[in-house]
Amino acid sequence: MIENGLESIRTVANKFGSSLLDFLFPPYCPLCKSTTKVADTLCSPCLDLLPSQPQAYCLNCGGNTSQAELGCGRCLGSIDYPDRVYFPFTYDAGIVKLLVGYKFHDRSEWCSLLARLSWSRLERELCWEEPELILPVPLHNRRFLSRRYNQSALLAKELAKKLDRPLVTNGLKRIRMTKPQTKLSSQGRRDNVKGAFLADESVVSGRSLLLVDDVYTTGATVSAAVVELRRAGAKRVAVFCVARTLQD
Repeated sequence: MIENGLESIRTVANKFGSSLLDFLFPPYCPLCKSTTKVADTLCSPCLDLLPSQPQAYCLNCGGNTSQAELGCGRCLGSIDYPDRVYFPFTYDAGIVKLLVGYKFHDRSEWCSLLARLSWSRLERELCWEEPELILPVPLHNRRFLSRRYNQSALLAKELAKKLDRPLVTNGLKRIRMTKPQTKLSSQGRRDNVKGAFLADESVVSGRSLLLVDDVYTTGATVSAAVVELRRAGAKRVAVFCVARTLQD
């Protein structure tokens, strides 16, 4: 009885503490800074301004097509591309601000928001995929130390919870430090990440995988990772990214 009483006191204290914190520091929308009723959410106007879900693109390589296609002229028959790619957003408007802040400005607390927004659009497709393991695109150790977190790993952890699948962080490693991709050409990006990854055959061989990253631009990083995972015997490699850039 004493234990039940103590638990009730803790519950009331926690609720009171949360209410006091919300009063002193009211939750706000990450995009427009207006106050919200719940922390880590967007206000309704900003939610309505988020970019649409891509519809017309190649489901393998992410390239623009006139309609959704499972393999296009660029990637059909190539082993450099995943078996399927999933994007809840085009890389535009509010999602850009969220992703840039999340990745480059130490706003790791936005991870759960990005995961919820993505899940609300792709729940059915990701559940249909039924991956056996969830893997993040890894950072090199030096970059991890400077950033202090891997944005892809945090997203992968959230998706693993929602899909009820194991999160594996040792199945794929980045073994070579690469230049930042942002200012490189398409060919420069491919050259930059060639041979940058090493997969553990004991972890991925014969398994169906979901590889998680934040943004899909040219697909160079993802392709390099996919090639290595297939070399290590992966049965299927699907890719999830929060957003993709619009490109031909």
